[in-house]
Amino acid sequence: MANFNVGSLLGRLNKAEKEASSEADPQKKILYVCTGNIARSASAKYLSRQLVGPESSWIFDSAGTGAVVGSGVAPHIDRELASRGVDFSDHKARQIKKKDLEEAALVLVMEKEHLDWLVGEWPQYRTKVHLLGQMARLRQQAGRRVDPIAFMLQHEQEPTYEDRIEDPYRKGAEAAKVAVERIEHDLSVVIPWLGK
Repeated sequence: MANFNVGSLLGRLNKAEKEASSEADPQKKILYVCTGNIARSASAKYLSRQLVGPESSWIFDSAGTGAVVGSGVAPHIDRELASRGVDFSDHKARQIKKKDLEEAALVLVMEKEHLDWLVGEWPQYRTKVHLLGQMARLRQQAGRRVDPIAFMLQHEQEPTYEDRIEDPYRKGAEAAKVAVERIEHDLSVVIPWLGK
């Protein structure tokens, strides 16, 4: 009868399992960040999901640097998203955590203040943090076959004033419309670049 070593077998199975999981495609996650997580970052998350569709391997999430924790989408923003057929009914604003930055391939913020806050809290993730408007602008500089994540991770240049998306919160319907249109425009540049 052959010698059977359960410990050895379990060791080989664990090793094979680890190798298989390391060969699997890593989860691709984009995190959008604004202040309260009820207007700009929430809009970016739900518009991105709508743009890629359910078959995409990308995951989109959002958080705030000073989140209105547990709140839904802000008034006026909700109407702008609804008019585009976007389902945001499950939104609950949440405060960003270190783990969010660890798990994200890229963190796209709305203003330089968000970038500065995140880098102040977690400087080790600086290369992951950029303005959404900055990524849309830099897309024009990137070559046709350049990987978007790798390209953005290599760019630490300061964003321009034009890269920011102003906070529409409590500024009325027109400010909400302008913000959502700008986010929609920038995503129309960024999302196709990310691919499926």
